[in-house]
Amino acid sequence: MVDIRDKVAENKTIKSICAKYNKIISYINFPTSSSKYAFIVFLLVALTAFYISVNARYNQYDVWKQNKEQFFYENTPMMTTLDAYKYIRHAKEINAGEYVPNGDDINIFYPEGVPFYDPAPLLSVILAKIHNIIGIDYYNIAINMVPWLSSLFILVVCIYFYIIGYPVLGIIVSLLTTFAPVYYGRTAIGRFDTDGGNMFFLFLAGLFTLTASISKKNIHLYIFSACLGLTMLAFQHFYNHILFNLVYFIVFAVVLFINNHKYKQILIALIIYIITSNPLVFIDSLSALIGSMAVYIPFLPNNLETNSPIPWVYNTISEAAGESFDGIVRFTIQNTILFLLGIAGGIIFFITNIKKVMPLIPIFAMGFMTFISSGRFAMFLIPVIAMGLGYFIYIISHYIFKKFAQKHIGKSMYINTFAPLLISVIFLSGIFVAKLTAYGMVPRPSIDTSIYKLIDKMGKELPDNATIYTWWDYGLAITDITGFPVYHSGMSQSTPKTWMIAKSFTQNQQDLYNIASYTANGGYEEVREMFKDNKSIEEVVNTMTSYNKGPAKENIYILFSFDMIQKYSAISYLAGDTEAILPILCQPSDNNILLCSNNISINVDNGILSADNKNIQLSKLLLTENGALSNTQTYSLQLGYSVILHPASSGFITYILSPKLINSSFVQLFLLQNADEKYFTQVINHFPYGIVYKVNTKDF
Repeated sequence: MVDIRDKVAENKTIKSICAKYNKIISYINFPTSSSKYAFIVFLLVALTAFYISVNARYNQYDVWKQNKEQFFYENTPMMTTLDAYKYIRHAKEINAGEYVPNGDDINIFYPEGVPFYDPAPLLSVILAKIHNIIGIDYYNIAINMVPWLSSLFILVVCIYFYIIGYPVLGIIVSLLTTFAPVYYGRTAIGRFDTDGGNMFFLFLAGLFTLTASISKKNIHLYIFSACLGLTMLAFQHFYNHILFNLVYFIVFAVVLFINNHKYKQILIALIIYIITSNPLVFIDSLSALIGSMAVYIPFLPNNLETNSPIPWVYNTISEAAGESFDGIVRFTIQNTILFLLGIAGGIIFFITNIKKVMPLIPIFAMGFMTFISSGRFAMFLIPVIAMGLGYFIYIISHYIFKKFAQKHIGKSMYINTFAPLLISVIFLSGIFVAKLTAYGMVPRPSIDTSIYKLIDKMGKELPDNATIYTWWDYGLAITDITGFPVYHSGMSQSTPKTWMIAKSFTQNQQDLYNIASYTANGGYEEVREMFKDNKSIEEVVNTMTSYNKGPAKENIYILFSFDMIQKYSAISYLAGDTEAILPILCQPSDNNILLCSNNISINVDNGILSADNKNIQLSKLLLTENGALSNTQTYSLQLGYSVILHPASSGFITYILSPKLINSSFVQLFLLQNADEKYFTQVINHFPYGIVYKVNTKDF
């Protein structure tokens, strides 16, 4: 059987192109030879880079300990991602024997439930095991896992680039990636999540693909094939995105093909890969490809946003939103010239070293996804930029030290190896001195300690059968801290239930009462069916707001928290409106005039609001005391804008609200604490951080 690769290689046109390609890269490709001294030096440098990365995150923790009131609730450290509480809860459930793979997890999507991960997340399994061994509480173990997990990829990166003859690239890629704003922000202290581990597994998969492709013996090829499969098996267990299984299958096949392995060897290697990475997962990964494309590629005909009957929730999530060019630069290297040089260098490096770099093509692909999809992909773009900048350093150092190396032939190997290291040290020093990385950044907790205190209080004071009806952001944390189920969370925010809850918060109190009761009584399933039957938004809303049976159980508790003021524009958007709550600061002056920020003034006597040389007649001015409505002044205009004044130490925190907004359940129940006692009873008041209401059973 004739090998197609031999026939292609014999083609005159292909030969000509290859000759020109080889001639060009001879001017810019200067991989170094390995030696035991070089290996020892780069091993020490790699370990140093690893130490710097780990230590920087512990420095963040030291700052936290010095400011405990901001970063700890009692002795519990806060987390810097809300997903952390999901993994911590699962670790507790694993140790308690309550985690049922593929079973119904009603705690994060009450009352319907969503399936537990199958198998349990590896991050949670590791946390559970460590807790059993050393006995420290889950939160402190999680905090201490972050620096190590976030930095582990460095060792793999350094090994990879050492093998392909560019050891200095490993150092540059490691340090620029670990301290890039996007990666450092997503792997900072308290960020107990999968991002750091994802980078590790992707580079490890690339490393085993590389070592398999350059293997000279079949046994080595098969061993590394198994290592790659087991890596992907662990990655599935860690990240639960099985699409990568298919991606690396394709990459592995292509890499073996272009490295001229025999077809039989390739087939055996791929079979080993499929077996060791779980054949069933490999089959399921085909459907996962379609699902991922529907979420992240906006111009496809099956895109979920395009086909959704209601506003798309991912448009309100910052990390899922697209980024401008300037934003991508800020996320990565914070300098436009270096950014462009890095991108160009990364592409050139890939083209001129295609066999060596092909195993990393998934990282390249996800990096360039940043330009058409979510800004979160920028964490995979910074390694590409760093490769490009490091590659230019190799080229520059070669020509700077070329004559010196020619005069000292016996030492040329060491010159070619250590000259780039010297220049890279100077280059990296300049990058850090110029503050083009996020080194020194200290992350803020995802939950303010005052809100955490409120959530903890809910767990202690509400009845055992309580269910929490609130916005989705804190859902995972509430369930972990209190043990109470929530109606939606960060694991279910893309369902129509988020739209239902958004509607309830933006409607009046009676509508909130009816929608909350409808949701608790299983109305979500009916709403799904109505959308499948192409019912209009108006029909669905009417079904929810006209529900008049009240709650079936006395167990619905509504939580409003102060962060929802800032999030109200997103809540309103998802409800199909365009309202926003923008607080301003006002200070009293002479003649009952309030002077406010943004060049706004309010005449309290006649209700005239002046802004940008325009006068607007107000309908009402509402004064609060300790967050509750205490006095109302009405003006001549019956239906117009209203102003809420919250007394503060330096004047008034002021809200200027439209007629619809002033009557919304959120404003009435949280900003004014003006509950209709027929529907709601206030049970916890932790003003200004949050308020909890019980939904009354219907006795009217």
